[in-house]
Amino acid sequence: MRTSVPSIPRSEVLPEQAQPSAQFLRPDSSGFLAGWPRPVLRETSHDVRQAWSSVASRAIESIHNSGWMKGAVDQAVGDTIGNGLKLNPKPDWQVCGFSNQAEASEWARNVATRFRSYARNPMECDARGKMTVAKMAKTQLQSHYAFGEGVARTVLRKRPNSLTRTKIQLLTPLRITQETREEVRLNQGVYQDADGMAIGYRVRARQNGFDKTVDMPARDKDGRPLIIHTFDGDADQTRGISPFAAILKVFRQVDQLADATLVAALLQTVFAATIKSNALSEEVFEGLSAKGDGEGEAALSNELQSFFDAKSAWSKNAKIDLGAHGKIAHLFFGEELQFHNTNHPHNNYLPFMRNLLREIARAIGVSYEALAFDYEGATYSSVRMGIASLWPQVVSRREDLSVPFYQAVYDAWLEEQIFNRWIAFPGGYRNFLRVRAAATQADWNGPAKPTADDLKSAKSMGERLERGVSSLSIESGELGHEWEDVAEQRARESQRYKDLGLPDPHASKGSPLAGKPGEEDEDDEDKDDKSDEDKKPPEDDD
Repeated sequence: MRTSVPSIPRSEVLPEQAQPSAQFLRPDSSGFLAGWPRPVLRETSHDVRQAWSSVASRAIESIHNSGWMKGAVDQAVGDTIGNGLKLNPKPDWQVCGFSNQAEASEWARNVATRFRSYARNPMECDARGKMTVAKMAKTQLQSHYAFGEGVARTVLRKRPNSLTRTKIQLLTPLRITQETREEVRLNQGVYQDADGMAIGYRVRARQNGFDKTVDMPARDKDGRPLIIHTFDGDADQTRGISPFAAILKVFRQVDQLADATLVAALLQTVFAATIKSNALSEEVFEGLSAKGDGEGEAALSNELQSFFDAKSAWSKNAKIDLGAHGKIAHLFFGEELQFHNTNHPHNNYLPFMRNLLREIARAIGVSYEALAFDYEGATYSSVRMGIASLWPQVVSRREDLSVPFYQAVYDAWLEEQIFNRWIAFPGGYRNFLRVRAAATQADWNGPAKPTADDLKSAKSMGERLERGVSSLSIESGELGHEWEDVAEQRARESQRYKDLGLPDPHASKGSPLAGKPGEEDEDDEDKDDKSDEDKKPPEDDD
């Protein structure tokens, strides 16, 4: 006979327990994340449009009024382009129509020489006749830190004292309007096509003393760049934003920390000496006061009211004078003279300040040591590691911001040179327009990677060349030079030394061209033998 067992609900047997799950932002029992407001997700272009003016104005104010910020920008610009990038044309000789690689290389060297002459003459390259191309590139990069972008335009100007008509005119990004009209694909002053490519700009031009809004195309019908707009951002951005946006709060903290520390130190210095005395002594006051400070002491009576009246009158006339060194505050009798130490800055001032400056340096892309000029505690290994970590960022900044500006200038200049037949090109001007991208290919060499020990770096370079894992082109490019220019210069120097009857300074050690290395080696060996003999212990007379 079966006995039925009544069913018991599961909830009464074992309490239900929440099982942890592998998910992002799982339930927070402490409620720490609950107090963090959730930001609204939207496209980066909308964030830039909203914050552009506020960030740019504060970034410019910071650069203008802070030695830290001004020095950091100058350091970043110097690391990126130094005294300017050097052109190394790399045309695709097969696409362009050159007969062989040697012909293309000869054409490239001729182009590089002529562009160097153009870029170094402000009357040739600058519409205002003030800057070289290198100086304009530095200004463009400085504008990146202030506004988040750099703007320039190419114009054709015929002047009696210049050969070329191609001129570059720098513009402030404030000239591009912030107007947005989605129906005509105008986003923050930039016209875009259906794919999002910039095809035009709405610019406030200055005409006859008044601002007039005009629309300018980005390129002409032949592909010549008319507006050079460089910035670093996401794919959907049409305008850049200053990298200072991430550190404006930190900069204010640095500024306030420095001001508060200075005020505290000054206050403690002002009130660092007081007088406490149990009896009135005319001699003490005369010894502590300067002439002209006391214009008579109030007569004290034995009555209590007179005592307070005298003290009140003295307090009204007492003052702290910082105009002369050594003045001491006069207090009423019954108080003693005490000296107090200035306790500011506090012990945690330097660590906290260094931490703030490290955050600023990280956002700008320079090392803390370079920003603060503080090498305390730095070692060879730490400096070398810091350089190695930052160098890819420097190269990326050069490729993303400076090279596009140089490339646009080179593109516009080369078109005019070929159009006027000052530089020969296979197939002439029409073929150049057809293969423009292949003809204007170029490398832009910048400053060499800084090293903590030049001797060790040179030995490493020689080791790579000897083992065949590198080339002269690669190593020369790392130093900011073109290997063919270096080879030609060395050949000219060797020939000049030969004409003067001097040994070749570029000859390898042991070569007959280096003088008489054999004799020098023998002398060295004799010196080594003599030094070994000197080290031998003297023999006993016995």
